[in-house]
Amino acid sequence: MSQDINCVAKIYPNVAGAVVHRRIAAHMQTRVWLALTSLGLAASLAGCSGEAPPAPSRPDWVLQTRVVFFEADGKTSRPGPQHDLRLWMPWVVGDIYGDPNEGELVPATLKPDLSFSLDLNKSREKVGKALIPTSFSQKWMSIEPKEARVARISPFVLPADGIQPEGTCEWLDVDTRDKLMLVYMDRPARIRGEIVYEGRSLRFDIESKEAGYLWIRQPEGSGEFRVAPWPGRVLLAVIAN
Repeated sequence: MSQDINCVAKIYPNVAGAVVHRRIAAHMQTRVWLALTSLGLAASLAGCSGEAPPAPSRPDWVLQTRVVFFEADGKTSRPGPQHDLRLWMPWVVGDIYGDPNEGELVPATLKPDLSFSLDLNKSREKVGKALIPTSFSQKWMSIEPKEARVARISPFVLPADGIQPEGTCEWLDVDTRDKLMLVYMDRPARIRGEIVYEGRSLRFDIESKEAGYLWIRQPEGSGEFRVAPWPGRVLLAVIAN
């Protein structure tokens, strides 16, 4: 599709069509010419390139959180290991379950007090480029439209000099105590599915209104996986295996 390079005329039709007589001093003409040339170039690049400007950063997408340790019941606190630890934040792309198939997009550094910051704004563009067609490993799950693509951040807490996870990591809403999944969807879409598994009746009804990150509430026992309100505070819980 052809593009009209005269974007300034489109935006300011009255100015573009008017004839205004002004005298510019001789010593200013060179400066004015350079300024207008720079302005025209900037307008061509920003307004006529066809590229969308970078999305603004969202403060709520910067997580200030920490690692905590729980026994296998997911409720009883346990002491953390005495050795140094590190975080690894790979992604599952094309699905929300399964082993990670994409590496870290933005590393997170674990501090000595086990706190860390995770800026999801920095990974937004990278995860968009890493996405692949959705193909759920759980065949009873589906997505509409089928062209929609998904990903899930899959955190691990590891020894600083090792690769054996310290347990299973789950995001935990501090206020509701709900277990959460952190998912990315590239457009408005809906994930659905139902299954009865080991006596549990599970239903998925996850709808995104726009491209971006979603927190998904995971039910205890039977129940529905659904979008949760953006939590005020989350923890990264390491549950003993």
